[in-house]
Amino acid sequence: MVNSILENTKRSQEIKALLDGSGFSKEIGLAVIDLKEKEPKIFGHHLDLFIYPASVYKIFIGAEVLRRIEIGEFSLEKILTVTFPNDVDKDLKMFPGRSRKLLTAGEEVTIEYLLDLMLSESDNTASNILIDLVGCENINKNIIDKYNWQGSGVTRKFLDRTKEDKKYRWSETTMTCARHVAEFFWLVENEKLISPFVSRKLKEYMMKWNREGNKPLCIAEYTLGYHKGGYLENNFYALFYSSYYKKSGFALDYAVQGILKLIKNIFTKGYAFIRWVNDAGVVEGKNSHYVIAFFSVSRQFNPRKRFPTEKLAKLVYDYMEKSIKI
Repeated sequence: MVNSILENTKRSQEIKALLDGSGFSKEIGLAVIDLKEKEPKIFGHHLDLFIYPASVYKIFIGAEVLRRIEIGEFSLEKILTVTFPNDVDKDLKMFPGRSRKLLTAGEEVTIEYLLDLMLSESDNTASNILIDLVGCENINKNIIDKYNWQGSGVTRKFLDRTKEDKKYRWSETTMTCARHVAEFFWLVENEKLISPFVSRKLKEYMMKWNREGNKPLCIAEYTLGYHKGGYLENNFYALFYSSYYKKSGFALDYAVQGILKLIKNIFTKGYAFIRWVNDAGVVEGKNSHYVIAFFSVSRQFNPRKRFPTEKLAKLVYDYMEKSIKI
C-alpha cells in the first residue's frame, strides 16, 4: 500500500481564506499539489470530503485496463462487442462537440478505441464495457487499495443496480474526494501510476479531453494541461414534468402529478435542482505547474445558477502564480 502525500497545512489555511473571502459553497472539495516543489505536499479545502464524482471516476477504470494490457492479459487492439445493457448512451446531445457516433449494441470496437472514448469524451457505454472487462474488484484491489484511496469507488454508469456484480447491487452512491484524485494525477504526471507506460497512456488520452460546455479547468491563463471532468444534474423540473408528458396519453394528469411532486420536494428538501460539477488535472501557467482537483455539489431552487468554476480556477491560478514555495 502506498502512503498518502502529506498536507501543507499553512497553504491549506491560505486557500481556505481565499475561498471564504470569495463566497464559495461549503460543499466543495479542493486539492492542489505544487509540481515545482521537490517534495510533494498536498493542500486545499475539504481534502477528504467525499462527493459524487460523476465521470471523474473513469480514471480508475482506465488505470486498471492499462495495467492489464501492460502485463499481457489484453492488447489495445483486442476487439470487444458492445452488448446490452451496457449501451446506455442514447442521446448525442449529451456530448456537445462530439464528432464520433454513439456506440450501439452489436458493434465491435477495440480496447484502445474504448479507452479513448471514455477518457477523452467521457463515453458511458465505453466505461461500462471496460468495467465488465476488468471487474470492479480488480479496480479496487489493484488501483484504489494499492494507493490507499479507500472510500473512492467505481460502478457502472446509468445502469440498473440489479445488473451490477452482486457485491455492488446495494452499494452506496459512488464517491471520491479531492485528495485521492489529486494524488492520482500527481502519480500520472511523475509516471508513477502503476508504471511509466500506464501513466503515459492515461495522459495521452486525457490530453484530448473534449466536452464543450464542460471545461472548467480551461481558463485562458493555462499554457498547457490535461484533465478529466465530470458533470451530472438532477433537474426535478424536467424529471417530474417533461418525461411523463412525452410518453403518456394522459399528459395533463401526469403534469399535475409532476408539479405536485416538485412543490413537495421544494418544501420538504428546500431545493428543486442538484448539480455536480467536478474536474481534475495537471495545469501549467506562466510561473506555475500544479495538480488541481475540485468537486462541487449545488442544491438550489434556480437551475440557471451555475457553479463559478472559472472563478475558482482563476482564484487558484493567481494564488499559485504569486505564492512562494513553503
